[in-house]
Amino acid sequence: MYSASVTKLLYLYYAQYQLNEGNVKLSDSLTYTEAVHQFSGAYDPAGSGSLPKTADGKKYTLQDVINRTAKESDNVGSNLLGYYIANQSDSIFKSKIAETFDGIWDVEKRDASAKMAGQIMEAIYHQGGFVLDSLSSTNYDTERISKNIPVKVAHKIGDAYDYRHDVAVVYADSPFILSIFTNQSDYDTISKIAKDVYDILK
Repeated sequence: MYSASVTKLLYLYYAQYQLNEGNVKLSDSLTYTEAVHQFSGAYDPAGSGSLPKTADGKKYTLQDVINRTAKESDNVGSNLLGYYIANQSDSIFKSKIAETFDGIWDVEKRDASAKMAGQIMEAIYHQGGFVLDSLSSTNYDTERISKNIPVKVAHKIGDAYDYRHDVAVVYADSPFILSIFTNQSDYDTISKIAKDVYDILK
């Protein structure tokens, strides 16, 4: 199924991997040039997020870019991560992310299953760190999986056309992963499914 912005989890995961390896720092600067929109897997800059839609030549810290990508689902932020941190979705990036899920996740077509999305979120959970913290407080916490759940939730949403998705770590007594992909459904249906699952597993 078309995963929409859930694919941004791949770039967030890889950013945390590079942080954990000591290859990059949150204080590192990424320069916003037009080139960041010109690679396989780049999002339309006109989409979600608060970063400028056209390149401004300014430098943004990796911390800021991760925050905007995780919290706002910022398209430009994801492109900055993809261009600089994932080296334009190169073979090393693709090989590393492929270790985390079953199947093939094409970053350009963005086709993936709910299971694959859950697996990458589980990998982010095990990484710990700044990315997971950023996903724990987003602009979308009053809808979908987190809406009716009274515990901490780290999640990433995805919307496009008739697709409505959310994938999350739910911090019940025993934390669990919940990944819901829908087509021609709505946010409230996702919220209801999530609450039903939480009531069983809490």
